[in-house]
Amino acid sequence: MSAPTENELPDRDAIQSLLEAGDEAAARAAVADVHPADLADLLDSLDDAEQRLQLFRLLAPETAAEVVREVNEHTKADLAERLSDARLTAVLERLDTDDAADLLGHLPEDRLDRLLRRASPQVRRNVAGLLTYPEDSAGGLMKTEVAVASESETVREVIETIRRHADDFHDIHDVFITDAQRRLAGRVPLRSLLLYDDDTPMDKMMDTEVVSVEVDIDQEEVARIFEKYDLLSVPVVDALGRVVGRITVDDIVDVISEEATEDILKLAGVGDESFTSGGPAEAVRSRLPWLSLNLVTAAVSALAISLFQTTIEKAAIAAALMTIVSALGGNAGTQTMTVLVRAIALGEARAAGVWRVLLREVTTALANGALIGAASSLCFYLLGGRPLIGAIFGISLVLNFFFAAVAGSLLPLGLKAVGVDPALGSPVFVTAATDWLGFFTFLGLLSLVL
Repeated sequence: MSAPTENELPDRDAIQSLLEAGDEAAARAAVADVHPADLADLLDSLDDAEQRLQLFRLLAPETAAEVVREVNEHTKADLAERLSDARLTAVLERLDTDDAADLLGHLPEDRLDRLLRRASPQVRRNVAGLLTYPEDSAGGLMKTEVAVASESETVREVIETIRRHADDFHDIHDVFITDAQRRLAGRVPLRSLLLYDDDTPMDKMMDTEVVSVEVDIDQEEVARIFEKYDLLSVPVVDALGRVVGRITVDDIVDVISEEATEDILKLAGVGDESFTSGGPAEAVRSRLPWLSLNLVTAAVSALAISLFQTTIEKAAIAAALMTIVSALGGNAGTQTMTVLVRAIALGEARAAGVWRVLLREVTTALANGALIGAASSLCFYLLGGRPLIGAIFGISLVLNFFFAAVAGSLLPLGLKAVGVDPALGSPVFVTAATDWLGFFTFLGLLSLVL
């Protein structure tokens, strides 16, 4: 099925009107030729859960299975909860094991057990095994449909096996070769099966330099391995080195999108909040703790200002200049923090080393602080300001940029060292540090000279 162009996409309002009118035949015809990915977008965009369920029920089981792979987690959980056992089982039978496990993971344990009892023995065995792994691990990400052959099998035998299991191997890239103990020994790209004679054994043609991952490693590490080695698929092995599944690049694209979204939301202090799910109460629950912490840090900054009331009374311009020092320092700290959080996520900061990272950021901050401080002090003087206050303003900028670089570097690295996600608390603490130190540095120096 080819992807439709923009003007061929289904009109959501028209589909909703047909569903509200109860004209299911017309609604089914309207979406009959729509690509599953576009159907998923349509389902995600429907606000009415009943209409979403009504439209999904109109889809053939094969199409429904393809659509389930593409919808967001909120829609997937809603459909899993509302669909009948019979309908949900029909969809499960047509999903890859990783997608089936993902769908079932949204259900309570009693219904999960009931659905697994209804499923075929193969689905029940494979999916139940996947559900034992953490969702964000290689085991939770993998599918058990994997082409495995022994070292002694020939090209002819392997091709016949693939033909018999064509439905399971619809996106096969490699055949993984195992030794007598069923441990991973190598791989044979699918194209190689077309190039060698039918009687050639696997051990004569396999590549023994095969990249694999263990079932319990984190999905972020799996994504880094895919990126590093430019992989299309990777075998997953257990503690004994036996092949238990595989991960394909389409799963990794989802992981990268998921992890990037998670980091962005945490940097903004909104946790795992989603625009497409949850109401105001969920948003309040997600944001209130960080806003409350921000109130505490702002109070500390206000306390720092209150210590210099006499200085501000003597030089009223200080009230305006100190906010500039604080704001610029905050921006500099945010720049450093964002670069560090991203580098930690990609594994780059660990390779570079803490001191190298810190030296780079401090050098950058001092250069930027000196240039901006000198330029702003000159502008302040040319506009009629007092030279001494302008000089203190410039020096304060340099110092606060330095503090921002140190805080923006060490806070994410420190949080990572103690096992806390660097994206989670860094923004609040870095901003608090640059605000407080900016106010204290500028007003402190000004107090000394006044």
